[in-house]
Amino acid sequence: MNRLFRLITCLVLCVLCACVNKTEGYVIRGTAEGTVDGDTVFLCNMEGFFSFVPFDTAIVKDGKFEFQGKADEVNICYVLPTHNGTNEGLGLVDIPFENSLIEVQLFTTASQKPPVVTNHGPEGPLWDEYHQLQQEWEAKQDAPWQIVLNQQGTPDEIEKAQQELDSITMKMSEAERNFIVNHAGTGVADYLFGAYYLNPTNESTKDLLLKEYAAKNPDGPHYLKVLKQIEVTKNVDEGGLFTDFTMDDVNGNPVSVMSIVKENQYTLVDFWASWCGPCRAEMPNVVDAYNNYHDKGFEVIGISLDEDKKAWVAAIEKLQMPWPHQLSDLKGWNCEGAVLYKIQSIPSNLLVDQNGKIVAKNLREEALQNQLAELFE
Repeated sequence: MNRLFRLITCLVLCVLCACVNKTEGYVIRGTAEGTVDGDTVFLCNMEGFFSFVPFDTAIVKDGKFEFQGKADEVNICYVLPTHNGTNEGLGLVDIPFENSLIEVQLFTTASQKPPVVTNHGPEGPLWDEYHQLQQEWEAKQDAPWQIVLNQQGTPDEIEKAQQELDSITMKMSEAERNFIVNHAGTGVADYLFGAYYLNPTNESTKDLLLKEYAAKNPDGPHYLKVLKQIEVTKNVDEGGLFTDFTMDDVNGNPVSVMSIVKENQYTLVDFWASWCGPCRAEMPNVVDAYNNYHDKGFEVIGISLDEDKKAWVAAIEKLQMPWPHQLSDLKGWNCEGAVLYKIQSIPSNLLVDQNGKIVAKNLREEALQNQLAELFE
């Protein structure tokens, strides 16, 4: 009986431990050589050419750092430690950003030690496999690349090296495409699909990948984003059809932009932010347009590129915006609507009719008033 009791107790404890260790979000923790208590470590996305954009922070305490949160989808992010406000001389590591426990050890560049991932989520091994694939092909590129880069040898030798480099690069692209298709359904492959498709160097083969990937993982979040971007690109000009997106209002309620557009004769989808000086300068003109034409069927939807909710809400009140539809996902320039419509500067806007047709774009000052006067009078 005692042996049975001990066995049952052990089983219960194992189950409890498993429940305690299981995480519904992400926990990313570790150490970073070269940092001291009080230093900041960032979780970053990479945008453009080695441009790190932080989306989470942790403070080093007792020599360690830890991030906690929830990932909506798998991306590749970077753990970037800083000391005295800079990463100079410190290490960094790229990891699949997923809802799991991930533990890392980072070392200074002087130590010449590579980062170590001592614990990882289910996507970790696949990301390592992709890294290995890249390294193998980059090793093949190295010799001809050095000849081309340094212009070593005769013109014929340099031309031959360039042809070899082009051939290897084409085969590397094919290998990457096959890797993505063969692992469709995983978070890493879906992330890589988006990166491959949007990379201009893959212009000639991206549609092939789109066709192959669609047959295997038509519900991947990055795949769906690409489809939406394709749709927007076709319709973003004047005369095109507005592509819907949904964001939370100031009370946290999700709102479909198109659901508002359908209720009004004309709607101005206005991209702005509390920190944008030109936006604040233009806002009285938008308020004046709303007051003049709202009763005739004109509506405004504010799409904020803010990250700080308090600043966003305070600006709405300070600028006395009378329209009730103020939306934001608080992601700054990563705002879904801004990314969808490739908004590169603000203020920016789209004037959309009741059927979703884009009537005009980027109407400011007198141009906005004149356009509405023509439509309503």
